[in-house]
Amino acid sequence: MKKLITLISIVFAIVATFVACHDSEDMITPSGNYSPIRGGFPQGNSKYDTIINNIKDEYGVYLLYKDITETDLNRNWLSTGTGDIYIAGPEEERNAPAWNLPEEQLPYYVDYFRNEIFSNISREFAKSAFPVKMYMIDNLRTEPRDFGEDSGNSSSGGTNIDPRKLLMKGNFDCWAISFSDEMMNSDEASYALKQQRCMLIIELIKNIDSKNELGSPDEFWTGFNFKDTMDIKNPSAANYKYKLGFVDMINDNFGTGRQKQVWVEYYFTSTEYWEKSNPNYNLFTTYIKNIMWLTPEEFEERYPIADYPMIHEKRDIAINYMKEKHGIDLIRISYGNSKEQK
Repeated sequence: MKKLITLISIVFAIVATFVACHDSEDMITPSGNYSPIRGGFPQGNSKYDTIINNIKDEYGVYLLYKDITETDLNRNWLSTGTGDIYIAGPEEERNAPAWNLPEEQLPYYVDYFRNEIFSNISREFAKSAFPVKMYMIDNLRTEPRDFGEDSGNSSSGGTNIDPRKLLMKGNFDCWAISFSDEMMNSDEASYALKQQRCMLIIELIKNIDSKNELGSPDEFWTGFNFKDTMDIKNPSAANYKYKLGFVDMINDNFGTGRQKQVWVEYYFTSTEYWEKSNPNYNLFTTYIKNIMWLTPEEFEERYPIADYPMIHEKRDIAINYMKEKHGIDLIRISYGNSKEQK
């Protein structure tokens, strides 16, 4: 009996300690987070910081724009000893301890997330697909690592073939996004905004797909011929792939800069390439990209329903599934916030 009382006392002591630690826990630190939020949250006191706080309360995502360091940008589960590293801020302040977003840019970034992203997805999808923190950074880019002359492992000297990275993804608790001045202020701003909207959302969709949470409706797959598609290579069979229900593939970045050619031709290696389980080509996510990139009018222009009824049948199935299952409005995404849906 005495041993039982002692055991119960120990259990109560452990519980009390846990509760005390929990009560004293820093409440601005997201649950499960592995790096700190410096200086409190939200990080300012403007009306846009109020919006940022509302987004955190509803969607569970912390939008951060101050006190972000090189360590924050380059933290992940894998070794960071190789490859390019992410940096940000002015060129002349390469080693600055923090790269704060210029105050005048904050409205653009916050409006982007509020109007172009969160208005098109459900809170349940956001909490599953988003990292806990989203860094909004000026002049995000990569540079080669320099391991020193004696290491024999320097990646400097021209390896940085893509110095600007507008979206950094993959870190286990944070992603980062950056808009160039050209994207925000040039004549191409509307097109660039659409690229960023579609690019981020497809990465979020791929994120839940990697967790086996995306799924697809069985009726979507009925009617496709995955065994005889090699005939599509026949140049005399114009648009034959469309008649079989196969839409064009689109780059995950939806084009870059002023480049408006985002379509990719089909490449066939074998009939196995078409199996829906093959990671190189997923027909369902390719439909999703077509639907979010092309407005209904543009979709009809590219794939006329009179000529390709199967494509429109599968399009409607994908639209309804994504809206009912994941709360994602693909049609609204195609229009963006600048135009009312028809």
